Amino acid sequence: MLSKDFSVCFAFAIWLVAQPARGQAGRPAFAAYSVADRYRGPRVAPRLRAGTAAWHFRTRIREAATQPPNFAGHYVLATWGCGAECVSYAIIDARTGAVYFDQRTVCCWGTAVPDDFEPVRGQLTSRLLVCTGLLNEQGLNTAHYYTFNGGRLVPVP
Repeated sequence: MLSKDFSVCFAFAIWLVAQPARGQAGRPAFAAYSVADRYRGPRVAPRLRAGTAAWHFRTRIREAATQPPNFAGHYVLATWGCGAECVSYAIIDARTGAVYFDQRTVCCWGTAVPDDFEPVRGQLTSRLLVCTGLLNEQGLNTAHYYTFNGGRLVPVP
């Protein structure tokens, strides 16, 4: 007969081993939010208005807008550092110049990350945006998933 302490430790070990597998199964996939169109036409300069939050980052946004779309078919996902371990981002419509500026920052993802780690990730073929770390230096240090719908980031449940 096993001791009660051993049984509790064994049950905890089984639970702990099962956690990564359970968490991976629930992760949204870029393919689940695919887009068919891919814009290849001329890029429109970003529309920025003085006094808005995006205006404060106009140089970074304008530089990024010269790049080809890399997110959700016709958008440019632009990221830039905002501190020692902090990233801000904007989404620029290459067709219209509309700028979606999310005032959240992503930070504190730690040092044990692969060399190709990007705290804010998107794909040309998908509306899914993944922010990994703390949002505004608060909450859980984990991956946060959003879909980009009509100029808004909507959390994926």
